[in-house]
Amino acid sequence: MRIYDAAFAASLTAAREDGIAPVYFFWCVGKDRDTGVARPVGLWSGDEDITVTLTQPDGTTVSRVYVGGCNLDIPDGLPMVADLTDNPVTVTLSQIADAAQLLVRGYDVRMAYCEIHATTRAGGVFTAALQLQWVGIVDEGPISTPAVGGDGGISLSVRSEIMWQLTATNPAKSSDSHQKRRNPNDQFAKYSAIAAAWQEQWYKTK
Repeated sequence: MRIYDAAFAASLTAAREDGIAPVYFFWCVGKDRDTGVARPVGLWSGDEDITVTLTQPDGTTVSRVYVGGCNLDIPDGLPMVADLTDNPVTVTLSQIADAAQLLVRGYDVRMAYCEIHATTRAGGVFTAALQLQWVGIVDEGPISTPAVGGDGGISLSVRSEIMWQLTATNPAKSSDSHQKRRNPNDQFAKYSAIAAAWQEQWYKTK
């Protein structure tokens, strides 16, 4: 069950009369392509740069700078499901914005850690503190280069980090050589490669 901040919930309740606009904040930790050092970049759906205080996934608060003017949007919204369905979130950006260029071309964002916070805005003022909505990793990041007169952009597919870990496969988990890397005397998977071909009915006596 998702429990919203009281002010945020009140803004949603009053939306029919007062009107609100969703506001998204995207935090992505890429890597320097030369050194591998983590390089965080914050972008948001507003037009100007802004410094905000928010709550991190571990419950601590932090002050961050988010860059505006990147046409950041989450066109399909944030999926809310009650099962273990792996539903990636699509984050779109302008391909000509300097900060977006730095993120996807200057840094390596493959499997980069991401956070998405959101709030609402009415009359140009945030109606509530930023709410943590998504924690994930960048799965795909195609850059669409348009023809003359066309529209391009950057589309990042952000998968849930928890769901990615739950659905990850480990082909080496039953390998005899992999077991022996931990302990040379481990014989647990000694016959794993040929056991499937055995025809012996081991539960029967001759």
